[in-house]
Amino acid sequence: MLFRIPCNRSSHAATPGRQELKGVYPSAGNRFVIQMMRVMKLTAVLVILATLHVSAKGVSQVVSFKGKNVSLEAAFSEIKTQTGYLVIGNKKLLKEAKLVTLSAEKMPLKDFLELLFRNQSLQYEIEEQTIILSPKPVKAMPLEAAAYVMAATPPPPADVTGFLLREDGAAPLSGANITVKGTTRAVATDNNGRFSIRANIGDILIISYVGFTTRELSVNKANLGAIYLAASANQLDETVVMAYGTTSRRYNTGNIVKVSSDEIAKQPVTNVLQALQGRMPGVFINQSNGLPGAGFNVQIRGLNSLTMGVLPLYVVDGIPFVAEPINVQSRANPNSTSTPVLPSAEGNTSPLNSINPADIESIEVLKDADATAIYGSRGANGVVLITTKKGKAGKTKLNMNVNTAWSNVAKFVDLLGTEEYLALRKQGFSNWGQTPTAATAPDLLVWDQNGYTDFQKLFLGNTARTTEATAGVSGGTDYSNFLLSGTYHDETNIYPGAQGYKRMSAKLSVNHMSPDRKLAIGASVMYLADKNNISTTDLATWAYSLPPNYPLYNADGSLYWLDGSGKANPLGYLNIANDNRTSNLMANVNVKYTLLKGLDFKTSVGFNRLDMEQTAKRPMSAQDPSVSTNTASASYSYNVTHNYIVEPQLTYKRPVWKGTLEALVGGTWQYRKSRMPYYMLASGFPSDDALSNPNSATTISVTTGSQDYKYASLFGRLNYNLQNKYLLNLVVRRDGSSRFGPGRKFGNFSSLGAGWIFTEEKAVRNMLPWLSFGKLRASYGWTGNDNIANYSYLQTYSTNSYVYNGNAGLIPARIANNLTAWERTKKMEFALEAGVLNDRILLSAVYFRNRTDNQLINQSISAQAGFTSFQSNLPALVQNKGWEFSLNTTNIKTKTFNWNSSFNISFLDNKMVSFPNIEKSSYYTSYVVGNPISAYYMYKYTGISETTGLPTFEDFNKDNSISTGFAATGRGDRYLVGSQLPKFYGGLNNSFSYKGVSLDVMFQFVNRKVRSLLASSFYPPGYDYNASAQVMHDYLALGNPAKLVTALGRTPVEARNAYLAYTNYTGSDASVVDGSFVRLKNVSLSYTIPAKIAAKAKMQQVRVYVQGQNLLTFTGYQGYDPESASVGTPPLRTFSTGIQITF
Repeated sequence: MLFRIPCNRSSHAATPGRQELKGVYPSAGNRFVIQMMRVMKLTAVLVILATLHVSAKGVSQVVSFKGKNVSLEAAFSEIKTQTGYLVIGNKKLLKEAKLVTLSAEKMPLKDFLELLFRNQSLQYEIEEQTIILSPKPVKAMPLEAAAYVMAATPPPPADVTGFLLREDGAAPLSGANITVKGTTRAVATDNNGRFSIRANIGDILIISYVGFTTRELSVNKANLGAIYLAASANQLDETVVMAYGTTSRRYNTGNIVKVSSDEIAKQPVTNVLQALQGRMPGVFINQSNGLPGAGFNVQIRGLNSLTMGVLPLYVVDGIPFVAEPINVQSRANPNSTSTPVLPSAEGNTSPLNSINPADIESIEVLKDADATAIYGSRGANGVVLITTKKGKAGKTKLNMNVNTAWSNVAKFVDLLGTEEYLALRKQGFSNWGQTPTAATAPDLLVWDQNGYTDFQKLFLGNTARTTEATAGVSGGTDYSNFLLSGTYHDETNIYPGAQGYKRMSAKLSVNHMSPDRKLAIGASVMYLADKNNISTTDLATWAYSLPPNYPLYNADGSLYWLDGSGKANPLGYLNIANDNRTSNLMANVNVKYTLLKGLDFKTSVGFNRLDMEQTAKRPMSAQDPSVSTNTASASYSYNVTHNYIVEPQLTYKRPVWKGTLEALVGGTWQYRKSRMPYYMLASGFPSDDALSNPNSATTISVTTGSQDYKYASLFGRLNYNLQNKYLLNLVVRRDGSSRFGPGRKFGNFSSLGAGWIFTEEKAVRNMLPWLSFGKLRASYGWTGNDNIANYSYLQTYSTNSYVYNGNAGLIPARIANNLTAWERTKKMEFALEAGVLNDRILLSAVYFRNRTDNQLINQSISAQAGFTSFQSNLPALVQNKGWEFSLNTTNIKTKTFNWNSSFNISFLDNKMVSFPNIEKSSYYTSYVVGNPISAYYMYKYTGISETTGLPTFEDFNKDNSISTGFAATGRGDRYLVGSQLPKFYGGLNNSFSYKGVSLDVMFQFVNRKVRSLLASSFYPPGYDYNASAQVMHDYLALGNPAKLVTALGRTPVEARNAYLAYTNYTGSDASVVDGSFVRLKNVSLSYTIPAKIAAKAKMQQVRVYVQGQNLLTFTGYQGYDPESASVGTPPLRTFSTGIQITF
């Protein structure tokens, strides 16, 4: 029988022309349009490349086929247009051959033939472009020879071949480990999943691959053909992203915790950090307030540095992310602590708002030395790896998700009512024999004595509305695939007026692999633009402190101002036109090529551009017109940061002795360029209508700035897995940073991690048959910190207002210190990981200790030197140690019902271990050796004086006065009340599923001390500020109101003493309370419509869901919220509902 099929020919497409954009620097008005044009151009190029890759046919012969129970004859007929080979064979043999069921997508011809002839009585040979079919020979053996063979010594091992495929998609698995059980013989599969190993008939092959179930296979023939591995459902075998690679929980020697896209999708969050709260041991995250775009405080295993912050390193798809709060990045002088260019009520605005949670595939947090040392000088505070979604093989799918949410303040504070407030005001004047006047007491003599406004309800009582729509299309083959998605997010604020936050994002990812799987190329681009016009002032402070009868409006409807008092009308802040816009473009390309079997070369190139533009217009309608110095003013600013990174790498993997050796060598070159083309302040506008024209202002000042940061390093990693039992990981890195001076630019960092899977020992399995998994691991190493200002080792200058010959003058801004060096952190960890009942119960117990020395600080010096501080290193040693426990259980698992639980808890102890000669430094009044570096040092309240009737405090140093120094040093009367860091924290999550219904319930808990509302009530009872009724009642209950209530602060002496006694009381241990809480953090309920019903509507999947965030809080804290623990706008309670459809 003869089949002749035409031969493939490679196709070519003309490269589209490229047009350069030329012109002057873009203005602020058209910058967004140009940015979008750039993104569209880049997107178009990537789409064209993807199309070419998907459609092009290479010179290598590949076959695509899908069939069930088809004959070999029909199979050849079906694919006759895909190869140019001649097929020669006996037609009868083909008809008598077994039926085949298989699926292949662009599989190399030889691999496809192996599948086609598996378990057949036929064999084939390939000669040039001809496939020759023949029956497999059956050789008879004489009885004498057979007896001789049975009695003789077994023959030496022969080559056993085969190829490894995924069970779910028939894609080859490259780099899998194949080991002959009980021997040292081991190999790894090549890029096509093929392997060849010396083995005897009857030997057992152990086949393992990260993320898949390990399989043991008996050798029964020389050619094993296709071998399938199933993806593992065991959490121990789940793929975990690590620095420059992947691993699994089973074989990992470091401490890496993970949150998947499924967990993120169940939470109605704008910032992905919200989705991590309570889910990761050793990672403490709290939200600063509840306004859109608000920042988060992230601490990974406590505080390491005295003054250089706790920001971890964020890496998004291999690109280091600029994580400093946006209002810090946008300072006129980025190296100073000047007023931010982008002021906002939400405080430290998080740049992670510019990453769409819907685009994230997983988040891994790296904590110990083994996991972080490869990032060297930037790994001291931990590393957060954010991996975005990529295209996957399969039919083209369209996925749409639309949801809407409602958010509000969950709890208000019980404030003083008008009657009680005015009674205290009158008593305050009466106590000291003073007569109120219209100037000193308008609330008693001018304003309506029966007037009352619930300012909390007015300013904080509205409901914020959020609408989000996401659409994405993905598909392709194992060789070429793509993902294109976009999201629109619109969020309003709880404040009165039209304030809100809007965000638009788009992402494109394209991946391609050559037919021989030697070359792999991946490219992605992500663009996000947002707009925030939230008020520059947090109105919650005014809602708490405004007198209850304060009139907001005059009789004619205009805003009321208390002439000349300086007391603002909070509605005036809503008249300030604040427009903050940011855009973030991230693009990266990864190229990998297999040079030799097991040896790969990879290069990653990344680019990130962050633009920030702000306009703030302060009209006269937002200010007290009686103040002569008030004028209409405005500020305009623009900041742009470019970040480039190139990371070439070589990886080598091969079996060595009884295990597998993996080696990595690479380098990093990073360049960050920050520019501020302008920061303009304009004032003296003739009218509010002229605010859009800066030229009409009488006074204009313009500031520009720029800074560069360069970073280069070499790194290496050596990993050895011996018999899947003994694990060893060695990391070294040498970093160079432009932030240090000559001779100090480079630092060396390293780590050693080891693990022992003791349940692989036969004796352990016999003794503890109920223990399905057990591993001991440990790590020790050094990381660093260069998180200081650029050019800090140089003497720098800044302009001032003095002009000479028409030129602005320069003044010294910083004193030089080229001896500044790296901050060092030594990390040590020991851990036990165990699985019980076939890993249905997984437990992890971790002990860690981190010690940081050579502290980078701004050391205070006498102002007579011309400067108040300079960058330096101090020999202070800070220690963080603690325990972390996690428990994951599969409680019930049936065909229709599943119940899984996860629990984690972390204990932390932070202290300053040593600080040589601290008594000779300016930090003698800031830190105490042996105590936490972030602590509450307060006066000790001892009761009410019988003589004065006022609060009294412990005089620790017996100097007959109450002073602010530390009692522990003998220089004052403030003693240690407790740490500001949580004592312990964690979370509990339960997931239930029954058929198409899924329910997730997550609780978060924190144990810590916080400042009470007393600390936020700055004035004693009787002053013209409102406060918590409970705070005032508790204070008055201490003694005689005739002594405690005062409306005056300076005269007479008794009134001044009463005022000072109250301020000391707010600074005493009476203001430190238990801020612990248990919160129903998240509830997600969803229903997936049966596939048969969805198919009738031409849909693949339909899921409807309702979600809730911050639903209930159990706490003894009396303020708005124990998480933010202030009178600022608290984190909001959110309800959302949505629908997800896949076509």
